[in-house]
Amino acid sequence: MSALSTSITYDQTTSLILMTVRGKAGAEDVVNAYKAAKVYSEQHGSKKVLVDVSELEHKFAAIDIVNVMPKVAHYLTNMQIARVVGFEGYMHDLFLQKVKRFGIHAENFECFKSAKEWLSNA
Repeated sequence: MSALSTSITYDQTTSLILMTVRGKAGAEDVVNAYKAAKVYSEQHGSKKVLVDVSELEHKFAAIDIVNVMPKVAHYLTNMQIARVVGFEGYMHDLFLQKVKRFGIHAENFECFKSAKEWLSNA
């Protein structure tokens, strides 16, 4: 049984893809979550994704992010990503640094409202 829960929806009023990822994630889980976001965004014609990872725990070493990021960046090309992160921000900050190196328009936020406003104005 997986220790990871992912939900994804489309908000027609804001044209945003809303995704929540909770639990304990391995490196491949992270890649698969963003792959799902890409597929969903293509189905709904939206390039703006709000991801809530505030209750996500990374179960892989920080060095592994070097191998994860090219795969994640592949799925996030031409998208705007707002991430709501929790207090355990080290891996979230590292993720943001790496994804920006691939030219992905992304930011981390402490609350849903700020993330949504940023995406709405992007």
